[in-house]
Amino acid sequence: HATVLLQVGGLNILTDPHFGPRASPFSFAGPRRFTPPGLTPEQLPRIDAVVLSHNHYDHLDAESVARLAAQPGGAPRFYVPLGMRKWFNAQGITSVTELDWWESRELAGVRIHCVPVQHWSQRTLIDRNQALWGGWVIEHGAQRFFFSGDTGYSQDFRDIARRFGAFD
Repeated sequence: HATVLLQVGGLNILTDPHFGPRASPFSFAGPRRFTPPGLTPEQLPRIDAVVLSHNHYDHLDAESVARLAAQPGGAPRFYVPLGMRKWFNAQGITSVTELDWWESRELAGVRIHCVPVQHWSQRTLIDRNQALWGGWVIEHGAQRFFFSGDTGYSQDFRDIARRFGAFD
């Protein structure tokens, strides 16, 4: 899956956390994991930030997010594309920064950019494309990391490369 722990600039940043056994709104049905996650949320170092690419069940797992939000020392800052804050707030999570494509924020010297990628969003039967989706560029000094979640090749890759250059 797309869950990656990035340690950069003294921060621990997680991408699309999914630690559960299924990618589904149901605990008893839906696609099952082939292998267990490398680590549980409790085995991870304290997570400072989480970037989420989109709201599909295989990228946004409610139980995983809740476990991270309950970590000792407080919830991480969740960086999400436009339209996803409402879902987090309904889960009781308020440490959320919503970004549009090409917007960015800084956290302790690390720059976090939301970038366009070719995909779509849907979490229920009636909310198709009601929230944005996106990739993430994370910069610290001369280091650049690109995370796209799910995407297909598109002009977006050229546009991202033109703005940011090469990635580590």
